[in-house]
Amino acid sequence: MIKEAIGVAATVDEARKMAVENLHAPIDADVKVEIITFPKKKVLGLFGGSDAKVKASYDDGVEEKKETPKKVEKKAEPAAKAPKTEKKAEKKPQPKKEAKKEAPKAEKKAEPKIDLSAIEPKENEATEYLKSILVGMGFTDVGVTAREAEEDIYFEITCGEDYGNIIGRRGETLDALQYLTRLFVNRADDNNKRVALNVGDYRARREDTLKALAKRQATRVLKYSKSFALEPMNPYERRIIHTAIQEIEGVTSHSVGEGDRRRVVITPEGGEKGGYRDRGNRRGNRERRAPYVPEAPKEPREQKVDAAASSRYGKIEPKKVATEEAAE
Repeated sequence: MIKEAIGVAATVDEARKMAVENLHAPIDADVKVEIITFPKKKVLGLFGGSDAKVKASYDDGVEEKKETPKKVEKKAEPAAKAPKTEKKAEKKPQPKKEAKKEAPKAEKKAEPKIDLSAIEPKENEATEYLKSILVGMGFTDVGVTAREAEEDIYFEITCGEDYGNIIGRRGETLDALQYLTRLFVNRADDNNKRVALNVGDYRARREDTLKALAKRQATRVLKYSKSFALEPMNPYERRIIHTAIQEIEGVTSHSVGEGDRRRVVITPEGGEKGGYRDRGNRRGNRERRAPYVPEAPKEPREQKVDAAASSRYGKIEPKKVATEEAAE
């Protein structure tokens, strides 16, 4: 007999777990999972949306199959011998059915088998999800196409000539749409696929700009032997900078910071050089001064005695007149 249970939750994975728990299947049971409906998120967090619904089932192989032919045979004529032979023929295959059930038990693991192939999100679902967001933003004449290459999924947006509102200031709106689409694609996938959005050939033009920026700043680093930090960028743009720096000899690159403040730093391969003296030498291309060497102490000079000065500023003796007056 087939037993079924249904789970409803915000995500497909949670709904699957709930359905399996409600099924109370034994450990060696062959559990099958069927997705009834996929979850739908609210557009811009305001309207729409629904939970995922998953059905789990398994066959316990109990008596219903044995009882159904008996009821049919009781209704038939009891005098006929043919049904008796049919009963024997039906009873003989029963051990074979048990053997079929027992054979896979040795291969099965402790946990029930669950088919997760149907849980993986499809490209057309992500396309419809992205299109619903764009329609909610006010774009009526909009189209979205997707193509997959290994671990990357590329989405191309077409919306007439109104590209500026989708791209946003320095691509911030397009990056936000790309982030939401990546969350939707990887919501039930352990591979964590990369997602890239493009509209109006913006990504190609931005890539050329970033490559030119990397070469220009690498030349500056080689000239002054000093590290230079670029402006904060998203992971996609940082990857373009790192790839461009790898093709330039004498410089390396690494990322610093966290979150929205994460940026690329370009450094010379041999490390930074110089200090205050190097900066002065670099400004005027002047030769360095010779290091200071202290001179040996000279012999003390003999002091000249000036007779006139000594008599003028010598010891003052009391006048004899004063002594004579005191005696009187």
